[in-house]
Amino acid sequence: MVLCEGIEMYDPRDTIKAEAAETIHLGDCVRIASDGKAYVVDNGKSDVCHGVSLEAAVAGDKITILTRARMYITTSQTAGARIYTGAVSGGSAPSTTLSGGGIVCGFAISTHVVYFMAPTPAANG
Repeated sequence: MVLCEGIEMYDPRDTIKAEAAETIHLGDCVRIASDGKAYVVDNGKSDVCHGVSLEAAVAGDKITILTRARMYITTSQTAGARIYTGAVSGGSAPSTTLSGGGIVCGFAISTHVVYFMAPTPAANG
């Protein structure tokens, strides 16, 4: 699992509000399911991403989902490389280290800063 240490920049006009369907960590890649709730992008469903979570949440909480953001990531990144969602149990923040099973969702600015952009279209399946 790759963790987000914080969100450096986002535009409030590029946000979505949704109810969390499960535990979601700060900066986790999330998807909106057909029930309208937010779920982490994980090993159960890794081919769709609508944004990253602005805050940690548990099931039933309303959360803000960012469709574009500059984020601090704990795991060392390869500057200039693509970042991916992950097929990681429990979810993950986007990272250059997650190419297997995920989709491209931005790029690394430096060793610990990434720029996330929700893919358009947001889903492969």
